[in-house]
Amino acid sequence: MAVESGWLLTFLASLTLILAAAHTLGTITDRLGFALVVGELLTGLVLGPSLLGLVAPNVTAIVVLVPDRLAALASLGLILLLVLAGTEVDVQTVRRYIRPTIALATGVSVVPFLLGFALGWFLPARYLVTPEQRFPFALFLATALSISAVPVAVPVLIDLDAMDRTVGQLTLTVAVIIDAAGWIALTIVSDIARVGQINPLVVGRTLGVLAVFVVVVVVLGPRIVGTLFDVTAYVRSPVLTGFSIVMVVGLGMAGASLALGLEAVLGAFLAGALVRNRLDTETERVSQIVTLGLFAPIFFAMAGLRVDLSGLFTLDTLRVVGVILIVAVLGKALGVVLGATFTDLTRVETIYLAIGLNARGAMELVVAALGLAIGILTPTIYAVIVLVAIVTSVMTPPLLRRALSYLPANGVSETS
Repeated sequence: MAVESGWLLTFLASLTLILAAAHTLGTITDRLGFALVVGELLTGLVLGPSLLGLVAPNVTAIVVLVPDRLAALASLGLILLLVLAGTEVDVQTVRRYIRPTIALATGVSVVPFLLGFALGWFLPARYLVTPEQRFPFALFLATALSISAVPVAVPVLIDLDAMDRTVGQLTLTVAVIIDAAGWIALTIVSDIARVGQINPLVVGRTLGVLAVFVVVVVVLGPRIVGTLFDVTAYVRSPVLTGFSIVMVVGLGMAGASLALGLEAVLGAFLAGALVRNRLDTETERVSQIVTLGLFAPIFFAMAGLRVDLSGLFTLDTLRVVGVILIVAVLGKALGVVLGATFTDLTRVETIYLAIGLNARGAMELVVAALGLAIGILTPTIYAVIVLVAIVTSVMTPPLLRRALSYLPANGVSETS
């Protein structure tokens, strides 16, 4: 019992430290005009070996002593974040802006992916785990640089009252489609990374399983979810609530994805899309509080705790940081410009979208964490990708505010 109490004390101390720091830094960055997620991402850097570990290693050790248990909570936070992101999918909005959405999503996905792959292919071999992993490494880097982050852009759009504008809707719908495509790409890329090469049979199996899974979810999912919510409304139990259904569906579909050899985040994202239309105000509010107030900060903090910035302070590595950051920002900008040529977007609107879709935030961390876990990314490149996620997330809110000031107050040009 003494041993168990000792472990529990350490676990509670580390959890308290992480949440206190995450909420404090999140509040500070929010007051400064940045997104909450920026402060939560910085939490891991502050508590980890990069900063606090240098001046108070005993305090950092409290968190490091229970990495596996905190990692489990972080994984749960990731799943709940994806469920929450899935609830942002509005099929009617996507249909309304279908032409510009497809054009922009294609450009913003393909251009950064190609640039990221080229960069990964030509990076010096010392940044790879082994030279034989060049191809899967390039695929992981390409995937990381091609995705966007809904959690960073949405709070800013809401704060600026821009969600009803064309650019606001396009930013959201394009980001959602990019993320959905990113989960599919991540599933395929992780399979390739595990075998070290493209295996047509493996890729074909993955795509086949994925297609069947999505079809089953689309056909049967709404009926099952609708029945569950109807039963909940009929029973009126204080413990069987809409929030209970969201959790069961989210965790169940994430587990089903894993059981089928897919990524858990894909099932979680689809679960969020399924329950979206059945959420009432109270269920939505509770889901946001539990996810954003408890589990999401743990996920973001754990991403930073794995980063040791001391390995980045060499001239060669700083050059790599700069090059990857430039490629990340430039790839998104060029992708938006390319996609915008097939729409009626104005120059100001194009700039606005390039800024809004540049943030990576949570989504890039998912790719980086998976790459590190399966041994494709070195700790140095993992740290670089986390820094890119932080920097692009820091850049987005103030630049969006500035760009919005140049748009007409009563809306923008019609692009649908």
